[in-house]
Parts: sequence; structure tokens; C-alpha cells
Amino acid sequence: MKKILTIAFREYKAMVGTKTFLLSIIMMPVLMGGGLVALQLLNNVGEIKERDILIADATGQIYPVLEQAAEARNAMIDKQFGEDGKPRDGESDFGGGPSFNKAEKFYLTAFGGEMTEEKRLEFSDKIRSQELYGFLEIPREAIEQDSTSAASANIRARFFSQDSGLSPARGWLQSVISEAVKNQRLVEAEIDVQLVAKASQPVRITGVGLVERASDGSISEAEEKDELTAIFLPMGVMMLMFMVIFMASQPMLESVLEEKSQRIAEVLLGSANPFQLMCGKLLGSVAGSVTIFAIYAVGLYFVADQRGYLSSFPFEILPWFVLFQILGVLFYASIFLAVGASVTQLKEAQSLLLPVWMLLMSPLFVWIFIVQDPTGSVATWFSLFPPATPTTMMLRLATGQTIPIWQPILGALLTSLATLSIVVLAGRIFRVGILWQGKTPKLSEIIKWGLSG
Repeated sequence: MKKILTIAFREYKAMVGTKTFLLSIIMMPVLMGGGLVALQLLNNVGEIKERDILIADATGQIYPVLEQAAEARNAMIDKQFGEDGKPRDGESDFGGGPSFNKAEKFYLTAFGGEMTEEKRLEFSDKIRSQELYGFLEIPREAIEQDSTSAASANIRARFFSQDSGLSPARGWLQSVISEAVKNQRLVEAEIDVQLVAKASQPVRITGVGLVERASDGSISEAEEKDELTAIFLPMGVMMLMFMVIFMASQPMLESVLEEKSQRIAEVLLGSANPFQLMCGKLLGSVAGSVTIFAIYAVGLYFVADQRGYLSSFPFEILPWFVLFQILGVLFYASIFLAVGASVTQLKEAQSLLLPVWMLLMSPLFVWIFIVQDPTGSVATWFSLFPPATPTTMMLRLATGQTIPIWQPILGALLTSLATLSIVVLAGRIFRVGILWQGKTPKLSEIIKWGLSG
């Protein structure tokens, strides 16, 4: 045991006592959440874009409504945004598309002639040369077509632009035109537009949690649930688990490869047997993972406290997080150790590790479906698959929904058995492979080492 602890302490120091470790602690969240960070930075970039749009209105009734709506929109932008494109009060609830395109002014021009293919080509060339942003064709049937007929569903106004698929202008035009056409049809049907608008007022449904009885016997009021928190909090917990497992397991591969290539392993095996050497490395890896989690936990606590998110975080899942973290690190670090002992170069290890990476990353491919239905059969069975259990089970628990207690317990037991089996197999491979030199063993040989030792 003394030898195992000595090796574990050495591995722990080698993992956390370097500048590379500190850099990886900082860079890993940036790499994992870089998209969200970039989105937030772009959201603070002030810019007002002006869009010149040509309107070919065959009905003769929709363009005035569009022109009036565009003028109102532009006036709202002038009121809420300064010349630099940033909100005057530091924050604006006005939106017109993606967060980094939140201010777009629309300047409309009517086209009164007949729209032909030659005209479409002419306007398309103007769009390519940046003279126009886009042009819209509104067919006469948009209003004249009987709205109750099946053919009315095929009536389309066409918007031409280089980014028509994602253009915020297209969405704005559609909403204004749809409202204008609806009102015009109501007028022609001699139905009071104001009465319909009043009767069509939607009823907003607010999502709230469940009421609970406090220790003093009082019943607490249900708290309103935020949709973004409900989606991204579980994802954040899952990503934290993934980062901890990755950062604690990956160094095991590099450590074994270095010791093997430099013949350090032969010196170490003169003082400790392969089992002691591997156990020491695994304990050092687990200690490193706990350190990584502690650093991130403290940092996240202060960030959540500053932003007022502490009340939303499910602290009751922390014991489960630590348990599944340790099991996950032991599971994957054992595989990394076995692979590192079997090869002599990093490029040889990459092909063997591809299936391992697929197993570790598999919950990332289906996380949104699990968040939407954490008690469903897919989420349940996926969280009981040992290689995916640590990340998937934490994803489910972090949703705040009631997960039957037998499921995390069964998941922990299955993962423990799988981890024990992997450690035994990896130990056999490690014992043979640590002194293996020369030709890289075939996969069948590695499997034979694991089964027979």
C-alpha cells in the first residue's frame, strides 16, 4: 500500500503541479462553451444595418401596410438604439433576428410594373452588387383567393435575397403580411377586425415548479421556471462531468507512453509490480479529478452567486456527481492506461481510442432528447449503459424531475461492476504491454492479454 500511495502521490503531482494543468483548467471551459461565449460577445457588438427591399405587390393593398410597419420599426430602433448601434439604456428588448443582428432598419420601395423573368434577373444582379438587399413578390391571389379552399394553402409570396433562408427580414415581412392579409379578409367578410383581435388574445401559460411543505408546516409558493435554465443547466452539469473525466483520464495515456518509450517503466518495475504501478496511477488520477472538480465547483459557485442563480442549482445531486465522477475516471483511465501500455507511439493509440471516445461522447449526441424527457425509456436505458452512465445520469438528475431512486443506485452498481471488470482487464493488458517493445500488437493480441493475462 505504501508503494501504491507513493506512486499515486507522484502521479497527482505530475498532473496538477504544472503550468499546463492550470492552462487546461482555464481553456477547457472556453473550448466546451466557446460558442455561448462568442454569442455573448457578439451580442454586445452594436451595429444597425439598413436593408433596401423592393416590394412587388400585385394586390395593391399590402404595400401601404408594409411601408407603415417599416416606418414604425425604424422609429423604434432610433428610439432604443444610439448611433453606435448599442441600446441607449444598456439593454433592449427589441429584437429582429439573431442576437448579433438585433437592429435592422428596412427601407421599402414599391415596384409598380409587371414582374417578368428579365426583371427578376435585373433585381438579382442588383442584389449581387449590393444595390438592393432583396425583393419580394406578393401574388394577387394572396387576398383574392378564397381562404377556405384547399388551393389557398399553396399561395406563396417569394422573397429573393442572398441569405433568404436565414434572413430576419423574411420573418418580419411574413408576420406583417400575414396580419395584413388576415385583416383584409375579415373586412371583406364583414367581420369586425377589432372584435376578432380581442377574442384572439392568447392566454400565457407560465411554467412553475411544484409546491412543497416546509419544516414549519407552511406550504411554499411555486417558483417560476426559466426555459433556458431548464435546458442549459443540465447540459452544463453533463459537460462538467465530461471535462473532469477527460482531463483526469487523458494524462494516463501520456504518462504510460512516456515511461515506456524512455524505459522508465523498467526501472519502476524493479521497485513495484505492475498491479501496484497501475493502482497508484489510477488513485493519482482520481485525486486529480477531485481537484479539478473542486476548482470548477468553487468558480461556478461564485459566478452563480454573483448572477443570482444559486437558487436554481440542484445541490442535492453533488454526492451523486462525486460518486459517478470517481467511477467514470476509474473506468476510462483504466482503458487509457491499457492502451498506453499496448503501443509505443501516440498515433498508434489514436486508432484504438476512437471507440472509447465514441462511448464517452455518446451522451452529447442525444442530450437534448434526454433533457426533454428524462424519465422516458430512452433516457432510462441510456443512463444504465455503464460507459455512458456518469454523464447521462447526471444530465437526468440535473433536470430537477423526480428520478426513481433505484435508477441512480442501479446505475452506480452497474458502473461499479463494469469499472471493476475494466480495471481487471486493463491490469492484465498493462502487465504484459508495459514491457512490450518492437512491433505494435494487433487488437486480437491485446484482447487475448486482457482475457488470459
